[in-house]
Amino acid sequence: MVVVMTLRKRVDFVRLREQGQRVSAQAFTVQWLVNAGDVGIHVGFTASTKAIGNAVKRNRAKRRLRACFDKVVRLNPDAVVPEGLWVNIVAKAAVLTLDFKYMEKDLIKVLTSVGLKI
Repeated sequence: MVVVMTLRKRVDFVRLREQGQRVSAQAFTVQWLVNAGDVGIHVGFTASTKAIGNAVKRNRAKRRLRACFDKVVRLNPDAVVPEGLWVNIVAKAAVLTLDFKYMEKDLIKVLTSVGLKI
């Protein structure tokens, strides 16, 4: 079972943006960083007003990203996560219109390039 914790502090998101690496997909960008000494995976979801739109659209985008992440990592018994991995998934405009199965395939591809074994 994968230990998943949520990134909540702005300092953590800023650290990921400045020190981490990026991998882009069609509907989102994944920022990631390996933080030695941490346990499990720390994950955050971001949707900006400029990229997505009003609060209703931003909340829908983050719900879709969370559901996709849960299906790929949290509910997957075969997922192996490197210790101390911090991940922020940043929504793009396509997240609202792209079919869920394509989002799932993109997330699997991106997370395997980051170091997860799915």
